[in-house]
Amino acid sequence: MRRLLPLALALLAAACGKKLPPLPPLEAIPARPEPLTVTQQATDVVLRFPFPRKTVTGAPLDGLTRVTVLRELVPAPPTGAPPAPPEGPGREREERLFLQRAERVQRLGRADLDEATVGSDVVVRDSLYGLFVERRLGRVFVRYAVTATRDRKGTSDPSPIVSIRPLVPPGAPRELTTTVEEGRVCLDWKEPVEMLDGSTPVSAPAYAVYRRDAAEGPDGVFEEPLGMATHGPFFVDDSVAPGRKYVYTVRAAPAKTTPLVLGPPAEEALADTRDVFPPKAPEGLTLLAEPEGVRLVWNPVLSADLGGYRVYRRPPGGGWSVAAPKVQETTWFDGGAAPGTAWGVSALDREGNESPRAEAAQEERR
Repeated sequence: MRRLLPLALALLAAACGKKLPPLPPLEAIPARPEPLTVTQQATDVVLRFPFPRKTVTGAPLDGLTRVTVLRELVPAPPTGAPPAPPEGPGREREERLFLQRAERVQRLGRADLDEATVGSDVVVRDSLYGLFVERRLGRVFVRYAVTATRDRKGTSDPSPIVSIRPLVPPGAPRELTTTVEEGRVCLDWKEPVEMLDGSTPVSAPAYAVYRRDAAEGPDGVFEEPLGMATHGPFFVDDSVAPGRKYVYTVRAAPAKTTPLVLGPPAEEALADTRDVFPPKAPEGLTLLAEPEGVRLVWNPVLSADLGGYRVYRRPPGGGWSVAAPKVQETTWFDGGAAPGTAWGVSALDREGNESPRAEAAQEERR
């Protein structure tokens, strides 16, 4: 045993003197981009992932040079969902195999990344037109992953491998219209006349609804779907804010499954949510005779944006005029009105929209 010890030490010293290829420090390697999501829009797959900003240690990432998009085609059975991202002990092995088999379909430099960034995410489109022409849509699973590289050697682990079964989607929905009601926008449209390849009948059991702010102008981008319409070609958006202008579009889906497979968008439709809706008219207007005049009493109007009430007076044989332009209480006193006078009360909201009048005449006193 003692004789072997010097030999072991000599071998160890020789190994320590051997020069190995330099490896980038951990703080220089980007973290794996995640999450990665995919959807199909017409004949494109749209990939979305956060802009790489951290290293594997959580430190801020600088020197990002590129993001690489990798794709693999896998034969698909006639039915069944796309495979889930690999997890557990076999994940690393599956990712190594994917990196060996996948083709690089896009390589985005810094200028490309800046152009593809929407908010905090990178949005990349990969064309499936070749599969569409070859009539292979529905017959393969398409698997994607992305990697981030700093300088020349610091490449991240691949993102989670996500899969989609691309299908022939429906054509564009038709005649999208918006109807603005108080606190909501109602959308209606007609279903596509054919599938994207010209075939019929149309299969469109679901529609993805998109919304963006009109202030973004004609180059504004629709991001994630606002919601899904699964009961017909209509949708109610009750998340609108008053006084805004929104732009909507919809895309038809050939199935309710995820990842979403969507056809081309309908022509955009504008909705203006300016408050032009008056509150309800006051109810229960009552005239109470008092020694020095008449007191008007009415029930409060229950409205979230109530601004007050307006009181009107009409003398015998005359026309209506404003007696009190804005009253905050649900009572008002009028002293010295002539016999036969009539009164009216309307409700106002904060935007100045006025309800119909509730009216009562003096002869109705009890």
